[in-house]
Amino acid sequence: MIFTAIPREALDTVWLQARELLEGAVRTQEHAYHVTDIYSFISSGHVVLWFVYENDVPIAAICTRIQSYPYMKSLCIDWVGGKKMSKWMDLALETLTKYAKTNNCRQLEGFGRKAWGRALERHGWKQNYIAYRVDIGSPYDTDEETNK
Repeated sequence: MIFTAIPREALDTVWLQARELLEGAVRTQEHAYHVTDIYSFISSGHVVLWFVYENDVPIAAICTRIQSYPYMKSLCIDWVGGKKMSKWMDLALETLTKYAKTNNCRQLEGFGRKAWGRALERHGWKQNYIAYRVDIGSPYDTDEETNK
């Protein structure tokens, strides 16, 4: 397994694979984001795209960003999609921890469904808070966007 950041210059080359891997994760946020937004975040440099490769084939994608708080910085893991997580989780977290430290982050943060808690607990992660929501109106736009 190889876990590596994808240079922004290579985004267009790998985007179709990344999109396929990330669409499910983006969809869990129901109308908050479209996968094309993730493309924009990556191409603008606000988000870093990472791939897990097995035999030169991407099997998972992760998107991270650095969040600055008043008293610290954190590496946020916003979207994760793919397969065989148990085989690459250790490598990904080790690499992301090094990347976070290099960028003066004091913590890693992850956002996801409840099942992520079970997967992350064995790596020393703990639940920080629970977020709730209620829909009170229609989303701005329910149409699928472009090919990106």
